[in-house]
Amino acid sequence: MAHASDILCRQMQLPLAVGFVDRRSGARVSGLVQITGAQHLLWWTGWRYDSRDEDRTWDWWGIYRECGSSAGRYECYAAVAANDLQGLMVLDLRGRKTKAGKAIIVDYLATNPANRSATRGLKHVGVGLIAAAITRSLEHGGGVGIWLESLPGAAGFYEGLGMTRQSHRSAEGNFVYVLELAMAEQLLEEIKEKGIVKP
Repeated sequence: MAHASDILCRQMQLPLAVGFVDRRSGARVSGLVQITGAQHLLWWTGWRYDSRDEDRTWDWWGIYRECGSSAGRYECYAAVAANDLQGLMVLDLRGRKTKAGKAIIVDYLATNPANRSATRGLKHVGVGLIAAAITRSLEHGGGVGIWLESLPGAAGFYEGLGMTRQSHRSAEGNFVYVLELAMAEQLLEEIKEKGIVKP
């Protein structure tokens, strides 16, 4: 009998077709999560951060260049919809040890500030990026889920996804979260059932 992760890998290949939701109209908005290119970074320069946005100092051009020169260690993904960049994420394939084995690291994850309001922008961008991280973990072989550090303002998002907060904090004082393989597979199935990731 095939393992669930083997089945998921065959069913979902990157780029991922994703379905976001417009908060104002409730309409579905088709998009993709794909490998980041220079055009995506040009769109990123149009993001308008608020002074309270914890990621406003992240230099995505520098992050993108680091990914390109990392000899495959880092992968940068873009969530694109409505002819605009909706989110960015970096995965560190070197991984991190957990109780169950080595998990892929979500090194950076950011959504377009236009999507951070409760009344405007697109919903499910962060969820779509996490689905890509889970998928990549399953494809990477031997993956046991994902590991990440959360900025304080994003902790509720990761907890809402069922990620487990660890008892220790990172060296920077951030919360550390792990999504073990079984929970990752379950979350990916739920995301598919909601139509956020299209089979």
